Order: sequence, then structure tokens, then C-alpha cells
Amino acid sequence: MTDKKRSIDVAHSHTGEEYACRNPAQQSRYVNDLISVVIPVRNGERFIGRTVRSVLNQSYQNIEVIVVDDGSTDSSLAIAKQVAANDPRVRYHSGPRAGVAAARNCGIALARGEFIAPVDADDLWHRDKLLLQLNALSKGGQQTGVAYCWSIFIDEMDNTLSGKRRRPPRAEGDVLPALLEQNFLGNASTPLIRHACLDRVGGYDPGLYLDGAQGAEDWKLYLALAALCEFALVPRHLVGYRKPQDSMSADFATMQRSMERVRQWAQARWPLLTEKHGSRERYSTNLYLAYAAVESRSFGHALSFLVRAIRAQPAQLVGLRIPIFGVRVLVKVLGVRGLTRKIWAPTTFWEFVE
Repeated sequence: MTDKKRSIDVAHSHTGEEYACRNPAQQSRYVNDLISVVIPVRNGERFIGRTVRSVLNQSYQNIEVIVVDDGSTDSSLAIAKQVAANDPRVRYHSGPRAGVAAARNCGIALARGEFIAPVDADDLWHRDKLLLQLNALSKGGQQTGVAYCWSIFIDEMDNTLSGKRRRPPRAEGDVLPALLEQNFLGNASTPLIRHACLDRVGGYDPGLYLDGAQGAEDWKLYLALAALCEFALVPRHLVGYRKPQDSMSADFATMQRSMERVRQWAQARWPLLTEKHGSRERYSTNLYLAYAAVESRSFGHALSFLVRAIRAQPAQLVGLRIPIFGVRVLVKVLGVRGLTRKIWAPTTFWEFVE
């Protein structure tokens, strides 16, 4: 390890642990180059079949798929059992409702792979996602514990809801400062993670769900991982991130509590870094919550979050994001999106071209 890497690790960690994740004794119980795909599901019968098919159709075929049913009351578990009966790579586990973090941790504990690929039960993957991310991890070496990609919003019919972002995230290497400003990975379905790294940080935090603050578990996990290892980027839109009307991210009040808990945790662990990057994080978080409130048609809350975002970084008033937010509100109020989608044929995730 270089002196530079060691100094970064000590600065980001209470323990000053080694920067690379691999522990030889622990690693021996993993199957080399096997990717374990972990899919938590609760009442996801509408989409779980499509999600699993996008996983099984990966160009990288050395995978196992672990579906963890989180107390579903619909046919989600029956669908998982049927898929498992027809494909030996698929396993399933069921239990009482314990929250998405506990379900993911259960899948990770059952996983045999050297690498873990989480995916939500309503999202889709491009067929080359795992192959490209595995190549990125191999190229980065043992100090690289996470490879992520970009995602694009999709609706219930797999149609894209937005174009490519003008400035998608490009953070690589030591990404902790950037992650303290915002969860630029976007969602839980974008990363491929070394199993040993997940074990070192203890997986996802189920305590947020128990405290009624579910929603930001993936951000907290990425922060913990960023203090331990480097991140690599595959600069392609390889994930279709679904935005159904009843999605967790639409519950902006719960999300607000969850993000506040993660903010407090980060402040206690990295006080100097959070002070330096705090205004940018408050701006990004409140703008995200404003968008979520608009999607829920809670325009009063949206305005409140927008004011908080501007207070955090007044200079953003001269940029484009605030006017774009105004356009989003107008579109939601007038229902313009539904009209335009009737006039122009939508593009499905599978037709989306990089």
C-alpha cells in the first residue's frame, strides 16, 4: 500500500484498517468469480418476473440468484419458486417482514459468490451489466471494492421516463467526499461489490427500518464502503430504475427521516469532512426531497424543501436545476407528460441506446 492510500484510509476511518478489502482466511469460503445476485422482494408480483429474467439473461453467466421474500402477501414467493424450479441458478428464502435491509443481508449471508450484485425486485439490467462491472473491478485491483454504473428511470411498462443526464456522476477512486454530498450511485441496483468488503462493513443497516426511517440504507452502505475501498465506474446506463406510483422513494416523509439519520451518523464518524461538504449535501438532499414531494403532488412540501435547498446553497439560483424544478412542477400540475407520451411513441429500456 502506498503512503497516499494509507493516509486516505486513516483520514476516513476510525480504525485505520488496511485499504484493500480482501481477507485471505475469509475469502477462502467464497467461490472465485461467482457473482451472487441478491433480490429482496415484498409484494412485487407485477415486476419480479421481469427483473429475474433480466438477471438470468446476463452475458456473464457464472451467477447465482437469491430471491429473499420479505413477508409478501401476494404471489411473489410463488413466482420465485416457479423460476427456481426451472433454473438451478435460482434459490429463494422466505421470512416474516423485516425490511429491505434485513432481506438484503439475509441474501448476502446465503451467498457463495466472491462478488455481490444487489438489485431491487422491480428494476431491470442491461445484459452486459455484470460483465462490464466485473472487468472494472479486475482492472482496479484489490483496492477497488465497488464498481457502479449509471441508471435511467423507467415506468411500469419498461418505458424510459427521462433522457440521459447532462452531467452524470463520474467519481472514481476515493469517493467518500463525493458520497458525503449525495448518493451519486442513485439506487440499490447499480453496484457490484466484493463480498469481503460487505462483510467488513457489516452489510446494510436494518435499524433504519426498525426506527421507521427506511429508504437511505444504500447511501449509508456506500459511505461505509467508501471509507474502506475505492470505487470504479462503468460509464454506461445499465440499470432501468423503476418509478411506480407506490414506490418507497415516493414516500418523501419517510425518506427525509432516513436521510437525516444517515446524515447524523456520518457527522459523528467524519466530522471534518461533513462540515466541509455539508452545505452541498443539504442542497442535494432537499432538492431530491422536493422532487419526491412533487411526484406525490404535495406541492406545499415541495416548496418547503426547495427553500431549504436554496438556503443551503443560494448560488444555485443562477444555475439550471431550480428552473428545471419549476418545469417539473408545471408538468405534474398540468399532466403534460401523459399527453406527450400519447403523441410520441415511448422508448423502452431495451431499446435505449447508449
